[in-house]
Order: sequence, then structure tokens, then C-alpha cells
Amino acid sequence: MTNKELNLLQKKKLSKILNYAIDKVPYYKDLNISKPFNITDFPILTKTILRENTDRLISNDYKKELLDKNHSSGSSGVQSFTYMAKSHKFYLRALQTHWWTWGGYQPGDSLLQIGISPKRGFVKTLKDFFFKIVYLEAFVLNPKLIKNGLSKFKSKKSFNIAGYPSAIFEIAKVVLKEDKVYNIKSIISYGDKLFTHYIKAYKKAFNNPIIINTYGCAEGLLIACQVDLPYFYIMSPHVYIEIVNDEGKLLNDGEMGHILVTGLTSYGMPLIRYKLGDLGIILPTNEYPNKKKFEYPLLKTVIGRETDIILTPLGDTLIVHSFTGILEYFIEIKQYKIIQISTDEIIVKYITDDGNRLKEDTLKSIKMKINNLTKNSMKILYKKVSSIAASPSGKPQIIENKII
Repeated sequence: MTNKELNLLQKKKLSKILNYAIDKVPYYKDLNISKPFNITDFPILTKTILRENTDRLISNDYKKELLDKNHSSGSSGVQSFTYMAKSHKFYLRALQTHWWTWGGYQPGDSLLQIGISPKRGFVKTLKDFFFKIVYLEAFVLNPKLIKNGLSKFKSKKSFNIAGYPSAIFEIAKVVLKEDKVYNIKSIISYGDKLFTHYIKAYKKAFNNPIIINTYGCAEGLLIACQVDLPYFYIMSPHVYIEIVNDEGKLLNDGEMGHILVTGLTSYGMPLIRYKLGDLGIILPTNEYPNKKKFEYPLLKTVIGRETDIILTPLGDTLIVHSFTGILEYFIEIKQYKIIQISTDEIIVKYITDDGNRLKEDTLKSIKMKINNLTKNSMKILYKKVSSIAASPSGKPQIIENKII
């Protein structure tokens, strides 16, 4: 589509979802927003509001028990939950595939995937087999596991890698120490921030692959993707983005502020002006490059917290999703932070909804899972706190390493 066609499509979808929300969603109906309206007439949706009004944000056209529940990744430290129709998950799969093919990947091409679903189960095992996927757990990475995963591609002329950039960076470091070069067609990055030093390591270790850098959130929003430019293509048929200041006032393109996202395709639980916790800048149109692969509008940059790591005495590297894959399932925890204070000691700070300490059986379960994660190699202290300070980007930082 041309830029003009994309803008018209986005405008129609935005009008449709906003009208639907005030007619069908209790939370928005109760606001008594008069027609005609602008999107700025809708309040900013924070994670706290989402958490406290979950049921009222579900459309009257849908039954909650028939919707799929999504846990936010928790990588911002504040957890939230959203719901979507099963049909919308197919839409997201299609959009994700659209991104992945930008680097030359086609479904069925050999792929090393790094994720947080170690229990593959029957369906995922079939998926891995038919789509030629070697799955590597991101919870705990060590040279032995990495080498074993890579060894399964010995007979391949080339393959693709998809996963958290911090985890792929650990793989690149192992490859560089071995003084081997792997021919990787594309690297698909999601979930963490892709740093410049990661990219340099990827290019050296993997023979200059095409790097696809995606930006989205686990609440069911695939927001933007980077491939041939230093900027991100905004998925304008799927989302509408605003940049606002601390008071919620709209900023001009080129100015840095808080990213608000409105989903245009999920009607089970519409997310309108959802504040992700990231800062960003929309690229002014007069700064668009002459040559670009697509006509989507451009996001100049996303400024998020730096993803840190925990290093265990056994030499394992634990990333953000090592912990979110555990703590996101304990819904009584509202926010948390992991702090490494020495080579063998970490502190887990947490906030609960009711302000009380975790129940003994809940804490026991968490301790068991995190002890297993660290292979009982670290002293772990659990501390209930009343607040957790945000990072300079404005987004809570889930991991802080004081020894690196």
C-alpha cells in the first residue's frame, strides 16, 4: 500500500475501535464520551488501571471465559493481564510472520529459537518438527547448552535465529570464543532492547546476517519493526501511536515522550491509549529517507531500560525473562525487581496488591523455582517493599546488577 492508503486504513480502523469501545466496553461507556470525539478525549490507560479494571475493559460482546488470557511479560516490573479472542491470535501470528520474512525467512526454514517455554508439549513438539526448529531455553544459558544447540545445524548451509537479543548475544560470545563463523541468514530480535554492541557481535559471529528488530508487548500488540533503516516501521494497520509528555499532552513529531499505543484489531478487550512505560520519538516526515522498503510511518527510536543480567557462581547467565517466566504466574505480586549485590547473592524485592507479605506457601513455591533456576548456587533474600523506583527512562528496571 502507499503511504496515503495506509493512513486512510488506519484512520478508518481507529474510528471503528473507538466507537465500538464507547458502545460495548463498560469502562469506556461509563466515561460518557460524547460524539463526535477525538482520541485525546479518551483517558490514558495505565497498567494499574488495566489491572484494577480488567473485567470492565472486556467487551459486552464477549464472554471472559471464552477469551485467551495473556500475561504481560513483566519485564517492566509491573504486571498486567489482557484478554483476546482466539481468532485474534491468528492475526498476530500472520503479522509476526510478515515481520520475520523481511530477513528472508520462510516458514519451514531451519531456525534456532530461544524462548521461555521449556515444556514443549505435543503441539509445540509437532511445531518444532514440521517447522525445523531447534528450541533452546533462555532461562539459563551456558556454553555447553549453546554448543549443543548449534551442533544440530552442522549440515545446514545457513539457518535463522529468533529470540531475546541478550540471549542471542550470549550465543554470539560462545561462537566468537570458538573462533568459528556460522552462516546465519537472519536474526529476529524480540523481547529485549537490541544494543549496538549486540549487533556488532552478531555480524562478526554470524557472517553479517540481516537483523530484524521487533518492538511489541505481551499484551497482544506488535507495534513496530526495524530492518533496512535505523528507524522502526510502525504497524499502522494494527496500532495507532501517540507521544505525550509527563502531563499527558501530545508532543510534536521529533520530540521525546511517553509512548501510548491504541490497538486497532482486538475487540475482545480494546486497549486505547495504553501507556507501555517506554519513551520514544516519532520521526518527522520531512526527515524520512528517500529509499525505504515499506510505506509504513516511522518511529525514530524507542528508549527503554537497559536489560541487565545476573551471573551465577556456576557461570550461567540469567536474563530478564529467566525471572519473568517464573514470577508472572504469581498474580498477587504487582511489581518486582532482582538485584545482584555480590557474586553469590541476590535480593528479590516485591510489592503486593494488598501491601502484605506473600503467603508462606506462595513464597515457598517461588523460592523453590528460583533456587532451581540458580541451581542452588546463590543466597537469595526476599524483601517486601512499598515502592520500586523507576529507571531514568521512566520504565521500572527488573534487573539491576551491582557487580558488573
